[in-house]
Amino acid sequence: MPSNSKIRIIRNCCGAKLWKYERCKCRQIRIIQKNIRIWLKRINSLEPVIYRNTNITYQYINSFVDKNRSKNDFNNKKRENIIGCIINKRIPTKYYKFSRRWYQLKKQIDLFIQNLCESKGITSRNIVCYHTAGRTHHYDFRLVIDNTEIMVEFKFNVSCINDTPQFVSPMKPSQYLDSSYEEYYYDYYFKPLVNKYKLPLPTKEEYLQDIHSPKPKCLREHQEKYYKGCSKSSKYSGEQSDITFYESSKKASHDSISNFISKYGVKKNKLTEYLLETQRNKYYMLFKDNSFNLETVDLEQYMITEMKAEPDKNRYIAKTKTGRNIKILLRWKNGNGIAFPSFQIS
Repeated sequence: MPSNSKIRIIRNCCGAKLWKYERCKCRQIRIIQKNIRIWLKRINSLEPVIYRNTNITYQYINSFVDKNRSKNDFNNKKRENIIGCIINKRIPTKYYKFSRRWYQLKKQIDLFIQNLCESKGITSRNIVCYHTAGRTHHYDFRLVIDNTEIMVEFKFNVSCINDTPQFVSPMKPSQYLDSSYEEYYYDYYFKPLVNKYKLPLPTKEEYLQDIHSPKPKCLREHQEKYYKGCSKSSKYSGEQSDITFYESSKKASHDSISNFISKYGVKKNKLTEYLLETQRNKYYMLFKDNSFNLETVDLEQYMITEMKAEPDKNRYIAKTKTGRNIKILLRWKNGNGIAFPSFQIS
């Protein structure tokens, strides 16, 4: 076949000559195409909803199907805003009229609220949703139904609480440990690391005061160098000195946690008190496969009876009154050995 010849394709249904750019002449196809154009025009005409200083658009609904873990925090804020916006009746009815996905989401949220009210013996549907913010809160929404307050935590892509990768993350973990991990790290790992790379050495007092924030003031230079050495960071420099500092920090973090756990244990009674305080009177709003599930917790699942150390995995394993195993991972949230030591409990 000559290189300049055209492949001649003719539709069986109507005889349209596609190489001549003829469109399908079938009436049914034209009707479908027309309705698609009308639908797109309606969808594109939906005005954004201003809610909590955010413009919620039609496309926000995509956050309920996006399971990209690297974008989870970003998408979770979208999801929480949508849920609050729907509960507070801030979404225009056109969203539900023109979009089946928005309609189905509202339907599922209404069903969740109905189940929640039935579990609390509430008959009224007068409801206001307040969003909580900050690390001191252990739930995402405070629902006020008449005069009843209900604390709700939202979890995405799980159908039961036991499937959640993390249900709480206590700050300042050393208050639940037999000794101070922060001081241990400063004395035996941080000082040698700083001296090796000729970085400023803050006093222990400054260090202990700042280390529990995402960006410690006294470690600004250290944190900057750390992320310059991380190939996944937007601040990555490619400089060998930055890369070796990053790798050294990671090793110091792992070794320090492993060695600390092999030496010191957990104050199980104090940690139990914390778990009971954060889980008491809390309801879980679990979303998976386009539906919401309501769950409450059995507090005996958080009453620690035994504790085992797993230094090689940087964690403790707690056994509770119900026989459940809880993983207590000791880690750094904002850079290994750099900022924000905490527990990740799952």
